[in-house]
Amino acid sequence: MRLPDGAARPVAVPPGPLLGIDPDAVFPVTEIPLTTGTLLVLYTDGLVESPGTDLDDSIAQIADRVAAADDRDLDLFIDTLLGKAATTGQRTDDIALLVLQHASRP
Repeated sequence: MRLPDGAARPVAVPPGPLLGIDPDAVFPVTEIPLTTGTLLVLYTDGLVESPGTDLDDSIAQIADRVAAADDRDLDLFIDTLLGKAATTGQRTDDIALLVLQHASRP
């Protein structure tokens, strides 16, 4: 999550079952208040997991990129987040990325 002041941090949410494994699975629900200017970045493990890399370090690196990226153009913002993932040959999983921006109403 990137706050309106530009600070970014991971959001702690309870883990749930893997998608598609159990059609009767119950998933935990987490409410996160979003103020105007907040960005919520949701991604799959393919963005942060790679062989020989500490997961906590990878998540911290994503948070740093989220904080540093220009959010005036969300397409470019997403390209910035995917940039390193696209150039490394160590990726072993697909990547899904969803960026939500809480904007004020015109």
